Amino acid sequence: MSNATGHAILLESGTNEVEVLVFALRKQRYGVNVAKVREVIEPLNVTVLPQLHDAVAGVFQLRDTVTPLIDLQRCLGHGDNDLAKGKIMILEFNDARVGFLVDSVEQIHRVSWSKVTAVPDIDGLREAPVTSVVHIGDDMVLMIDFEKLMFDVGGVDLFEQSAKSISCDEGRGHQRILMAEDSHVMQMLIKNNLAKAGYVNVEVCNDGQEAWERLEAELATGVSPVFDMIITDIEMPRIDGLHLTQRIKEHPQLGSIPVVIFSSLVSIDNQKKCEAVGANAQITKPQLGELVDLCDRLTGMTSQPAAALA
Repeated sequence: MSNATGHAILLESGTNEVEVLVFALRKQRYGVNVAKVREVIEPLNVTVLPQLHDAVAGVFQLRDTVTPLIDLQRCLGHGDNDLAKGKIMILEFNDARVGFLVDSVEQIHRVSWSKVTAVPDIDGLREAPVTSVVHIGDDMVLMIDFEKLMFDVGGVDLFEQSAKSISCDEGRGHQRILMAEDSHVMQMLIKNNLAKAGYVNVEVCNDGQEAWERLEAELATGVSPVFDMIITDIEMPRIDGLHLTQRIKEHPQLGSIPVVIFSSLVSIDNQKKCEAVGANAQITKPQLGELVDLCDRLTGMTSQPAAALA
């Protein structure tokens, strides 16, 4: 992905910045993390398949890959879009490649996560497919929760398939886990599936800043260990997962706590960034079964060494 001048953009690890690609639907500006964007193309011929979700317009072939196309306007409840107009954003996350039809694509903006605010956690907004708000110029750009949209389209099996065979071990309940995740859907899925395996002592924070403040408060009590393990998303308001991990690993009292980055963003660049900030492992969000296995190894529930970043 490139900016308007054609120069490739690559953020350094732990800078707590994000590059937002701004796009429009019905004159409202929305945003997506550039790390999810594979490319932006003109509309192509779409083949309609039977028994699709209402938001799925069909599939199209781009080079040697057949890709599903989601009408984002329909997905957000704003009616149908013209499949022959607009732009298609090809996104790649959670080990899947999906096209999203939008009205137009503007440009990339680099902003600090500290300037990104979460959507208020109140009834009526909690289920909205928006994770946060970015102020760019005089406008509020809404960051779309594409994971929630894919959950709504694909159902819970999209994320739980690898977790169905997990057995429960009551010994896991003695491990204290701190999780930083801004998506309410992902909070529910991760916590519920960890609980099925026996990891019932999981404390959830809505972003990296809240998680850091929780760690500081725990340190102030003098309790040891602070937490047995930390699970963090990458994309979060205020402090992102990479910056949070870097802070933890550089702290003299927290640095030994295992950190797993559990994210939809998996690429060679992101793997290098996770390694650079000291994360013990990185896996994608559909791999809930592997997350339990990592928890076992990193907390000492099994004698096997934890796998390296992969």
